[in-house]
Amino acid sequence: MAGPIFAWRKNSSGVMELHLPDEHVPEHPDNKQLAKSCSSDDYSPLDNCRRCTDVLFLLLIICSWVAMTGLGLASMGFIESEYIKQGDPNRLVNGLDYHGNLCGVTNFVTPGGIDVINLPKAYPMPSGFFVCVESCPSTNNFDEFICEYEAQHDIDVTLSTAAGIGGSGVAESNNANKSIYLIYTAQKQCMPLIESTSFLGYCIPNLPLKDVLLSTVNGTSNESEFSQENNYTTSSHHATITNGTAYNNNASISVSVTEKKATSKSDLFDMAMADVHTVRYVIFTFGCGVAMTLGILFLLIIQVPGLLNLLVWSMIIAVDAGLVAAGYYTKGISATWETSGRPGNEALALYYGSYVLYGLAVVWCVMMLFLRKRVLLAIACVKEASRALSAMPLMTVFPVIQVLSLSLFTVVWGVCMAYLASSGEIEAKCMCPIFDQGFPRFVDDEVTPAPTLAMSSNRFDGNYTCGEGCYVYKELTYSTNTKYAGLYMIFVWFWTSQFIVAVGQLAVAVAVSKWYFSRNRRNVGNSTFMKSIFVVLVYHLGTAAFGALIIAMIKTIRAILSYIQKKATKSKLRLAVVLLKVLKCLVWCLEKCLKFINKQAYIQTAARMGFFLILRNALRISGVSIVSQVVLFIGKVFITVASTISGYYYLQIHFGDQLNSLMAPTLLIAICSYAVSEMFDEVFGMAISTILQCFVAEEELFEPNQRFAPSSLSGTLDATQKKYNKKKISSIGIDQ
Repeated sequence: MAGPIFAWRKNSSGVMELHLPDEHVPEHPDNKQLAKSCSSDDYSPLDNCRRCTDVLFLLLIICSWVAMTGLGLASMGFIESEYIKQGDPNRLVNGLDYHGNLCGVTNFVTPGGIDVINLPKAYPMPSGFFVCVESCPSTNNFDEFICEYEAQHDIDVTLSTAAGIGGSGVAESNNANKSIYLIYTAQKQCMPLIESTSFLGYCIPNLPLKDVLLSTVNGTSNESEFSQENNYTTSSHHATITNGTAYNNNASISVSVTEKKATSKSDLFDMAMADVHTVRYVIFTFGCGVAMTLGILFLLIIQVPGLLNLLVWSMIIAVDAGLVAAGYYTKGISATWETSGRPGNEALALYYGSYVLYGLAVVWCVMMLFLRKRVLLAIACVKEASRALSAMPLMTVFPVIQVLSLSLFTVVWGVCMAYLASSGEIEAKCMCPIFDQGFPRFVDDEVTPAPTLAMSSNRFDGNYTCGEGCYVYKELTYSTNTKYAGLYMIFVWFWTSQFIVAVGQLAVAVAVSKWYFSRNRRNVGNSTFMKSIFVVLVYHLGTAAFGALIIAMIKTIRAILSYIQKKATKSKLRLAVVLLKVLKCLVWCLEKCLKFINKQAYIQTAARMGFFLILRNALRISGVSIVSQVVLFIGKVFITVASTISGYYYLQIHFGDQLNSLMAPTLLIAICSYAVSEMFDEVFGMAISTILQCFVAEEELFEPNQRFAPSSLSGTLDATQKKYNKKKISSIGIDQ
């Protein structure tokens, strides 16, 4: 029979006391690696046990980057490949004309003898079609026009014929020439030169096309009238307007007059951008600088004795009170509906729903009572995490470096992906939007989807174009090899983005662990965090790659399911769509679970030990998760709201007379400060988890007189040790 673990022995004074040998530490095989002898000088027990981890996965991610580069070079044409065709990003961004030609890419000679390959920009017609032009107009000129190729050819022939008729005076009359263009404009085949902004191969007019068309046809081509006039009554020389209809001796085209807006969307956007440009430095200062400062201030505030306890318990009570109030309100609404004789079972559903809310309130209350000690432990962990971040404020800025790193990779990845995506075969298709009083809605940027139609015979020369009122769009089709290459590129982006996130989490975990296991925490500062980054880069990049690989695989599966769901939706396979949605939900849940396990495993850089450490302390981790979410939410709201309000008042005081509106700058300050709060919460949350794991690992591995726990946690450790000793004594007896 094995001897007892505990024994009562006399001390040097002759007093009986409980003797706890080394074996009193809980024997977990998972802890043997941690328990190896590691001599320590300043930081214990961390630095002298370092070794490179998961090197194979680091090599794999490097190989994936090399393969990605090879795909990019092949799609750019630098490497000849029979499987990957050479691409051209212009095929993605350049517009299609109404014949389905890609502006600046397709070899198509117009009736006027101009090759479309020399016309890289797409200019809109009032019909919704586009024609290819050499450049976007930089000024408004209502005496010059851009027309469809066949229409321009007919006009050139007409003017040339008229010029040969002696004494007619048609060729010498600018008004007569313009009247010919007006006829074609009324037929939606021409458009005057409108100042346009070039965007992704398209010319975006700075004036509403509908108003330009009506004003031009009516002969009131004055830019100022676009913001002053609502009706048009003037007649042109050869085209007259009667009750909104244009007439000439050859054609009768209906042009509906609609009420115009006093201020166009583009005007509002321009004013907003002007305001943002004026106060851009203020936006950056309050959205980033002030937000980061408020994050550090929040860390100091929650260290005030009693304040964090008050905040946490107040939020817990508020949740319970909110459930009770929601149940009471729902029950009241149910009674009201029942009295008013509301049809259906809605009143009964609300009545039962109120009791469900009451039940949730009871469950929440019981759960919090059961976890009250864990909540107190969680509060202590949050306090210590805030102290660690206060000692190393550089940690809160590190996410910016991660964002820049991901942006740099995304630029390289995006170039490779653009060439690969543009290597497909372009197929021109038509879409016919719903007409609004004779005009397609997309002219006003209100595209209404409609069934895709086959290309119909061109009314001019037998080539293919869309029917009247439809517009052309391009769709790229890819070979099987290109599809697999695209899927691989998506997988590499997922893997790399998660790798960068994992490196940040590991750096924070190492730094906070160094702080926790330091005998003299006053010596811990930003230099400690810099050393931690060095430790991660030298020893643990493989672990980051391993954890990122798992998440990347899950994300890729989700992307594949989304693609299949899209195809099933087009095919109207409703059952398949429902099943795919369920699968996506399950995969999403799996991804969340794996992210949580990864986060905990990074702290110990040994997934099995981290996993079983979580299992042995499930209730503690549950309590810390609840409390940390409460604290992180409060911090997020504090940083965002305080930065936004302070920025708003600063703008109002110093720039109130210079801005059109405070809305756009204030909104950008809110967005920037929220992004900063998200980065702050990511670091703070990782620090809290690290403190908790250091606490539970220390509890299992170290003698009471060798522990490093700060004062707020040492009391919990002592209580846990007494409880453990009491259980052991009662279970195996005492050897006197």
